[in-house]
Amino acid sequence: MAGEVRAVPVKDVLRVLIITGQTGPWAAQLARAVEADRDASVVAQIPPAQAVAYVGRDHPDIVSLDMSGLSGNGQAAGLVREILALAPVPILLMVPSDQRRDTSMAAVVAGAVEVMTYPAKWDLAVGAELRKRLRALGHLSQRRRERLRRPVIREARAAVAGGRPRSSDGVVGLAASTGGPPALALVLSGLVGLQRPVIVVQHLQSGFVDGFLGWMRRESALPVELAVDGAQLRRGVVLVAPPGLHAIVRRGHRLSLLDEPVTLHRPSADVLFHSMADCGGEGGIGVILTGMGDDGASGLLAIRRSGGTTIAQDQESSAVYGMPKAAHDNGGAAWVLPLSEIAAAVLRAAGVPVPA
Repeated sequence: MAGEVRAVPVKDVLRVLIITGQTGPWAAQLARAVEADRDASVVAQIPPAQAVAYVGRDHPDIVSLDMSGLSGNGQAAGLVREILALAPVPILLMVPSDQRRDTSMAAVVAGAVEVMTYPAKWDLAVGAELRKRLRALGHLSQRRRERLRRPVIREARAAVAGGRPRSSDGVVGLAASTGGPPALALVLSGLVGLQRPVIVVQHLQSGFVDGFLGWMRRESALPVELAVDGAQLRRGVVLVAPPGLHAIVRRGHRLSLLDEPVTLHRPSADVLFHSMADCGGEGGIGVILTGMGDDGASGLLAIRRSGGTTIAQDQESSAVYGMPKAAHDNGGAAWVLPLSEIAAAVLRAAGVPVPA
């Protein structure tokens, strides 16, 4: 129609802040790689000393933190904590292939969401992998006001559709993401006397699983093992879902590890919790701890609807109040508790006497 004015949709461009002490060709290659598909924009490249002030002022969607040049004495972890204290922005660590893992592990524990190892030489494949990671993290950015909405997870339910066991009696599922390792360590340390199987989902990169397992074993009141496909669920034993695979409770009180369905996170809290609910969730106990995004919210609601006990960490004690908030907002969390009270709540739900 003549004279009609039509609104042109504005493309949602991801605003990426790059923190790096490097300059010259490397920095230019990095910026070009981020912007190659034109769905992301580098808002600034700044040294670590300027990072906190910039985040507080300009609020980027994602922070990419180059670990080269950062020392292993807590410098990177301290920077991550300072940034997250200002805003729950997803942080991608870019780790040189020759850097010691303990340096970046400390930053992951402090709250970094994702880790990418990069070689000395940039090429098209490295750039494509970087953009893939950034797009995935874009779904977690509160600044973009978009959450990844997954369909009902039919694949997880198919794993137990062959028959319902009498109950998932007593399976405890613990899920966490950003800031999760210290929270999980505290909860596991308080589960003294628990005689139920425990399954842990922590969003973590494969290169950090050994350090994570070692930490949990030192802190936990129960034995901690890395889950294997087909493992028997044992009372009083903690199984940690390995990176890249979903943990699914199935008939016969066993655990399956699958790479389907494809979700933002593998392992996914939603996949675990839905399987618990479908396997007779009236005896299940689901717990969501600190984390960015909404993984686990729909699964926790399924456990609650099936008669199980559901708990979410409160805002004040969460490093990032994303996953617990989503579980609270959708009605999945029957109880919202401080981190210090969650272990006792699990014990009470399991019928274990807790000292007053």
